Amino acid sequence: MTAEGGVDRPRWSVGALAKVAGMTVRTLHHYDELGLLRPSERTPSGHRRYTEADLHRLYQIRLLRQLGMSLDEIGGVLADTSDPGPLTRVLAGHLEQLDEQVWRLNALRRQTRGLLAQLNGPTRPDSDRLLALLGSTTIFDQHLTREQRDFLDEHAAEIGPAARERLDEEWPEVLAKIVEHYRAGDPVDDPDVLRTARRLVSVGETFAAGDREILRSMSAFFRENGRGVLRDVLPGQPLDDLGDGLWDYLSRMYAALSPE
Repeated sequence: MTAEGGVDRPRWSVGALAKVAGMTVRTLHHYDELGLLRPSERTPSGHRRYTEADLHRLYQIRLLRQLGMSLDEIGGVLADTSDPGPLTRVLAGHLEQLDEQVWRLNALRRQTRGLLAQLNGPTRPDSDRLLALLGSTTIFDQHLTREQRDFLDEHAAEIGPAARERLDEEWPEVLAKIVEHYRAGDPVDDPDVLRTARRLVSVGETFAAGDREILRSMSAFFRENGRGVLRDVLPGQPLDDLGDGLWDYLSRMYAALSPE
């Protein structure tokens, strides 16, 4: 720092400012090149000198970076600090992204807890199968809207973690049973097939809390991603015979339930 005219007027070289701010000289040079943080002064020999105002702006940049903003976004926000509009819009967008990340972390936390509970249970299942099922559940969650996910989170809190974990375990077991019926050529009105169909309906209704849109999303997801889901549910098994015929069989199973 330097003092001029007998009055303390802090000035930092680029190296001193980097040390004060806990950053690298290269980063400060980059900010200068972008016009994001240009030194207010230069010495006669051309060396950068940063003022307190520059330091304050640097702290603003660091704060906005910590919020996840890009350098371009920060430049737009700081271009006119008297107008809160750009900052409001950027922060609103980042808040939405943070909400998304929080939801995904909570979903992963719940699923990981369920995985641990099964691995530590009295009968330890195959870990590869559990990991595959965890992946399938996560992929389905990503196909829901934010409102649907919030609704399911509230529902999961209502039924409790144990019930939700049982659902995460049960739906792939039911799907594997349906494949077994299909491959055996069991008639859809067979009592055992009807019991499996009722079980599937029960799992879906419980998971979606009866929400028709979520149930439709589930159906569309399985039709679009059926081969990948079945690969997880039936690891190591051939899947060439499980095409549209399986989904037609599933539709006829549902239809067989309708008179009841």
